[in-house]
Amino acid sequence: MATEWSQTVLTGLTNPSPELFRSLATEIDEKRKTLLRIIEIFGPNLTNAELSIRQNALGLIVGILENVKRDTLTEPEISSLADFLCSRLLDHKQLMSQTLRGLNFLVKMEKFREDPQQIIDNLTENVHVLSLPRLDRLNVYALFEALVDRFPAELEKMGSNLLMRYITCMDGEHEPRNLLIVFRTFFKIVRKFDVGPLAETAFDVIACYFPIDNPTAQGDVQENLREAVTVGLRRCLTASPKFAKYCFPLILEKLLSDSNDAKVESLNTLVALCEEGLPVKPDLVEHLSSVWIQLRREILAPPSDSVEDAAVKALTSVTVLLSRGSQEGEESVNSFVTKVLAETEQFLRKPEVQLQQPAGKMLQAVAGGSVEACGRIADATLPLTVRLLMEHQRSDDRIALLNVMVLILKAMGQVSTGGHMDEDERTSVAVFYQSLIGQSPQSMVNCMAINGLALMLKIRAPQPFIQHDRVEQICETLLNGVMGYENSGVVDEATNFFKVVGEVEDEAYIFGKLIPRLFEYIKNREVLPLPVRLLDLATALLRTPRPKRSSDFIDTLIERVRFNDERGPYVPSMKMYLDIIATYVEGVNGPGEALSLHQQVLFPTLRSAIHAATSEDTSGFQDISILLSLSRIYRNIVSHMDKETYGNLIKTLDTMYLRGDTSYRHEIGRGDNLGDKLLPSAFRPLEKPYVTTHTRCISILTSIVCSAPRDFSLGYGQWLKRVLRQLMETCCLCADEQSSVFAAQCIGGLVNRMEDEKMVKECLGDLLDSADLAKARTQERRYTRVIIWITKGLVVRSQPDTIIRQLTDMIIVRLKNQKSGAEAADGLRVILEDSAFVLTPQMNAVISPLYRQKFFLQTLPMLLQSFDQNSEADKTWIQRNHLVALSHLLRCVPQFVTKAFMPKVRTNDLLIV
Repeated sequence: MATEWSQTVLTGLTNPSPELFRSLATEIDEKRKTLLRIIEIFGPNLTNAELSIRQNALGLIVGILENVKRDTLTEPEISSLADFLCSRLLDHKQLMSQTLRGLNFLVKMEKFREDPQQIIDNLTENVHVLSLPRLDRLNVYALFEALVDRFPAELEKMGSNLLMRYITCMDGEHEPRNLLIVFRTFFKIVRKFDVGPLAETAFDVIACYFPIDNPTAQGDVQENLREAVTVGLRRCLTASPKFAKYCFPLILEKLLSDSNDAKVESLNTLVALCEEGLPVKPDLVEHLSSVWIQLRREILAPPSDSVEDAAVKALTSVTVLLSRGSQEGEESVNSFVTKVLAETEQFLRKPEVQLQQPAGKMLQAVAGGSVEACGRIADATLPLTVRLLMEHQRSDDRIALLNVMVLILKAMGQVSTGGHMDEDERTSVAVFYQSLIGQSPQSMVNCMAINGLALMLKIRAPQPFIQHDRVEQICETLLNGVMGYENSGVVDEATNFFKVVGEVEDEAYIFGKLIPRLFEYIKNREVLPLPVRLLDLATALLRTPRPKRSSDFIDTLIERVRFNDERGPYVPSMKMYLDIIATYVEGVNGPGEALSLHQQVLFPTLRSAIHAATSEDTSGFQDISILLSLSRIYRNIVSHMDKETYGNLIKTLDTMYLRGDTSYRHEIGRGDNLGDKLLPSAFRPLEKPYVTTHTRCISILTSIVCSAPRDFSLGYGQWLKRVLRQLMETCCLCADEQSSVFAAQCIGGLVNRMEDEKMVKECLGDLLDSADLAKARTQERRYTRVIIWITKGLVVRSQPDTIIRQLTDMIIVRLKNQKSGAEAADGLRVILEDSAFVLTPQMNAVISPLYRQKFFLQTLPMLLQSFDQNSEADKTWIQRNHLVALSHLLRCVPQFVTKAFMPKVRTNDLLIV
């Protein structure tokens, strides 16, 4: 047996294969053989005079090292192999590739304890790296990196000699893929070890690569590689504070280049250098005048937008570094700010030179660097700009100056400072801005004035830039003079201002004054088409997260809903107010607030909706859009209720929808009932003959029963069985198409909340197999709709595959039915797309992650198999239904999933009509 095994090893020398390497490595891992025992078998081959024999023997060792586990080899084995591989560095150059690979694998072994300095010495003394092929050079650099990572303490003894050894290996490397690891290892060596007297030499070696050439990109891979190499080089240039004295002159030299890419990279390197902190500050101060001159030039007359953006960012970084340190930092930044203010003021005072915009960018960049710099610039520039605005009446001049102020105000907001101006000075600036609103015929001036006020309002430290009384006056000015503007830009800016007010002002003002004033403004114009932005403003104020909210204004909104219903009805105005209420209830905070809103909102609006459904008179509550707005309100309230309140509500719905009793007597502590207005007819939404105004109220039922609290279980008792059966009949037999959709959605939402597989199977048997519903199932298209929504409810919660497969097969089979084929094809879209009306997280639906991917993997083979089974005599509409279903399946699933599983399809095999 041993002889046969030895023969296998020797055979591998002449016919090596990955399978043999893995087999031998497995035996070593399992301690059945040792690596030294294997080497003994073919040992003479390692020193054979024939090069090819030595090469095959060495290849066998490297193949085993590549596959063996890292914790298998012992220290003696590793030591022997390390000595042997180092000796092979002196052998023929054709063995170099295998030797370097072997050393790389060996160094990664857990029990490697050899002297790393010895390996580095062998590499640098015995190998001329730059004469090697690219992959071999890459292995040398990888070996260096592995040793630096694993043995920093041992290599520290080498001092600067380590860096010199590495420079000897990498100097002259030009291949981008190799430069990635070259720069990474260089950075690690400079960071971890003292560069000593080699700082200038090391910097000169690495600076030869700066900047990285930008040849014509050959695809995303090449562009990404160039970007990675550029970032690696930038890190090397700034790896040590000792490099700063050489790096600043290099940056200044490259900024004089005609290449925009060189300028951008030089500016990015300046940013990285400044981020190194206080150790490089003395060198920055030494070169500050030159740096400022170059940055000013690139901002005032930028050759491209990218250069300008990089220069602005670099100017901020310079300011940040100058501000560091205690008293010295304050003096440095003050001196620099003084120089910047002196040189930019001339551009602000002379609009004819048209340099206000770049001057503003320079001021913004410096102001964004430190609180002290920002305060000084704000104190000097804001009053000056106001005076200049008063002097210049030309719209273009004013716009340019206002833009400067906007830039400075943004910087003030970023560093959270209002400068050192007193309250009167701040107020005068705000008053002047307010005076520009509505007085200038130029809409751009209005826009920038309002934008400036919004920015001032965001500045809250160390004290609010605009006091509360002034905020109220500005809000009134905007409501009276701006919100009715036809110019959308002005209204957008005003809307943004109100949003900021909602974020910074307290609840008492927002809910006590501003929102009622806004609704008064809306009320006076509700017969007119209101701008959508005005409604966005109301919803933005109501969506702002707050610990305390007031719902007092909701009574007024409900009154306006009733008023518009009685005098019209004016459905758009009713919907507007209901949507505002819906926005407010999105922020329900706990069962207590849900109970309050139940009594304040749900009860009166439900009463109105049921009365309208049973009335022969026209009412806005009969409109689909109003019912959908009510559903949006109800589901957000109901989903936050406690179990007891929700249980009473379910009892009420039982008496209303199943028994026709609209007395609403199950409300806790309420004597009100729907009987205070006698209903013209009985309310029978789930019984024949189906009345459209009644059945459309199923939307309300859906929003309530499908939004049950998470801890509330509906079970599957007689009540739910009856509800599902009547919903099934209504969906299939009612005259109104929209009511049918509501009923199917309600069934899907209820099935989604069923707790176990047994309950689901019983429900499916009752709905899909019961003889009582045979007539309903004859309506093929409507019946398919029910199957689709049941499937969606179960797919979303990732029900067991057997049930999903059964339902999906029922849908796919109906693709070949002329009556229900189009409905079935669209059903895959319904199953996979998010629904805004039901089965949402806000309604406490049970939603499993990755349910779309799971459904795709299960459905795609079934759909393709069904398509392949079509005979040539099949109608083209069957093919069309399959293709529509397939398109929905592919569109609703992430692309990386579809690519992995979609088969290749020849277009000439498909007949598309």
